[in-house]
Amino acid sequence: MKINTEKISEREKEVIIFKYKGLNYNRIAEQMNISPATVRKHTENIYKKFDVHNKVEVIHKVLR
Repeated sequence: MKINTEKISEREKEVIIFKYKGLNYNRIAEQMNISPATVRKHTENIYKKFDVHNKVEVIHKVLR
């Protein structure tokens, strides 16, 4: 999957990939060895950077 990474960190990129695969916050946290709260924070940052409100919009924007 090619992701437009100009605006995001590597960890945020990982979160996007896991969200694309359908994982929830808890599963993403397990995979990345971080807390679910950190996953939520990464998600909030991603939404702000891309000016979106949900994962569908994020995926649409980053896959351009």
